[in-house]
Amino acid sequence: MLMEAAARAAEAGPSRAVDGSAPPGGDVPDDASVAEQILTHIAGGDIFSALNLPKPTCDDAGRPVWDVTESEISKAFRKRSLVVHPDKNPSADAKQAFDKLNDAIRVLRDPIKKGDALRKFARSAFAEKCRLDPTLTERAKKAQEKIDATVYASDIALQQREHRQRVEAARMKQRLARARQRGSDDEAALLEPSSDDEDDAKPKVDTTAKRKRVGRGKDEASSDSDSAGLARPVLGTRGGRGRGRGRGGVRFI
Repeated sequence: MLMEAAARAAEAGPSRAVDGSAPPGGDVPDDASVAEQILTHIAGGDIFSALNLPKPTCDDAGRPVWDVTESEISKAFRKRSLVVHPDKNPSADAKQAFDKLNDAIRVLRDPIKKGDALRKFARSAFAEKCRLDPTLTERAKKAQEKIDATVYASDIALQQREHRQRVEAARMKQRLARARQRGSDDEAALLEPSSDDEDDAKPKVDTTAKRKRVGRGKDEASSDSDSAGLARPVLGTRGGRGRGRGRGGVRFI
């Protein structure tokens, strides 16, 4: 078992430090070979190895994982660029390697370009994980569905909130327009609900019909009083004086 572990370690090669220095116990490459290595990595689209930084990996959902800090990136760039600086490296590829390193550090300092580079390596790492574990694809799909559902719910809540804000803004605009028509100069009055809105909300009372009902009530009261015997009929005389009482009529008092 020890021999197998040693063989695997020999095949993997020496580990690479994050700060861009030479691996422990490894041979320090000469200036010409460093420039050649940088150009080879850049040609293969691997700016991380060109800067002597670890490659990004991914989690079980396929998202990029890279825990290298900004200070570690800057430190690795300084060490790597000093090795291939044209004033210190006489090799023919030094200047080109130095320019490529500057392009690589600009990518890692741009959030958008850095994200694209991380996702590119994460896709490759996730494909390798799925090859080794076929069930990982289904688990990643379910995890992504949960994320999509959460994002969808957040979008719906945001749309509802924006709709309520638009409705309230439209109502406020109408109140301001009505207040200006009344000639109000008070800013507070413009922002308060107008009394017209409250009056419109109250039920209207038909005063004409009410007066008619009162009039009918008086007439009915009068007729009721007559039928109750409050107006007494008395015998009186019709016509002028000297006429007989037999021709008299009924008079109400």
